[in-house]
Amino acid sequence: MPRFKCSRQGFNLIELMVVVAIVGVIAGIAAPPIFRYVNSNRLQTHADRLAADLQYTRTLSISTATILRFSSTPAGYQVTNPITGDIIREKNFEHGLDLGLTQTSDFYPWGMADPNVFNISNSTGTMTVNLMPTGIVEVH
Repeated sequence: MPRFKCSRQGFNLIELMVVVAIVGVIAGIAAPPIFRYVNSNRLQTHADRLAADLQYTRTLSISTATILRFSSTPAGYQVTNPITGDIIREKNFEHGLDLGLTQTSDFYPWGMADPNVFNISNSTGTMTVNLMPTGIVEVH
């Protein structure tokens, strides 16, 4: 009667530990650039959101024929009606984002606005959002 060899396939413990160590080293090397990318993307996204909300405030002021106020604090911003005190829109920053100074700009029904410069920053850098006297918004 012939005996068949049992062929065992698979990995031993040492081979698995070497693979786990290599994956750990690669993850350790890749993690910091990934976190910088995420923070940079978060900064760009919030700067764009700030610009969009400034444009929204201008459009709403024109369409409703009312003066609207855009107020910022280091932690976020809000859009209010200064006459009634109603809060129209509010945004609070998270993840280490900061607007620096407390600033206020009024938007007028004829499309103009009080000019202002908003500097939004986090650990990866700073972006500037310019509000022009004409009510136009630029992101740099």
